[in-house]
Amino acid sequence: MKKMLLLAGLIASQSAFAHVSYTGRDFGNFDGLSDQSITISNQVTRSFGWADAADADWGDSHQVKWFTFSLANEALVTISASAFAGATASSLDGLLPGFSLFEGKAPPAAHDATPVTLAYRDTLGFDTEGALNTLGDFQIGNDAGEINKLTFIGYAVDGTSDNFGDLPGVIGDGVADGSVSASFLLGAGTYTLIVGGADYASQNDPLSLAYNYGLSTTLSVAAVPEPSTYAMLALGLGMLGFAARRRTVR
Repeated sequence: MKKMLLLAGLIASQSAFAHVSYTGRDFGNFDGLSDQSITISNQVTRSFGWADAADADWGDSHQVKWFTFSLANEALVTISASAFAGATASSLDGLLPGFSLFEGKAPPAAHDATPVTLAYRDTLGFDTEGALNTLGDFQIGNDAGEINKLTFIGYAVDGTSDNFGDLPGVIGDGVADGSVSASFLLGAGTYTLIVGGADYASQNDPLSLAYNYGLSTTLSVAAVPEPSTYAMLALGLGMLGFAARRRTVR
């Protein structure tokens, strides 16, 4: 019975990780002029996909989840990713999430093994496990020959090297508590958010492909203060400093 359940889990997990798709993971279009927050909590992902794509031979685009959103104006965007056991009827708790933010969007049904993606990977000068690079720019295309570049903006990852491995230059949030968050000042444009697991060693577990770890992701957009607001703030701080100096002199 246990083997049957594991097999059923493996089949279900494989079907859940098809080629690149943003279906059900589009946060929408934001004007950037007002505060808005959207949460997508009905997703599952692998335990290792983000961390594996952060190493020297990159990773498989199927092992993470792809989200998108667009801004009409400059805005301050805060992204939070958390473990969420209740994502689906069969999802598991315990995800240690990592995410990367890119400008641009992959073409429909893109994946690592299309002719255009393979041609791109051949130009890199090193062997790759896939086209996904969670720490830098990369390109990925589809079977129709469309290929787009995703320009790296930044990342955030839960925990420490104890879980995401000795990846050069990678800094975690210091506590492997199943949640990570970061903020970015972004201009108008279309963006891709890639979220996956940051448990690097779990990719060596033969059963890890059957694990669907529940994921909740929140995107919060806040308007950027007008320059006059910054000027008033600076003036106010200056006046406070001047008053403090006068009291000191007296």
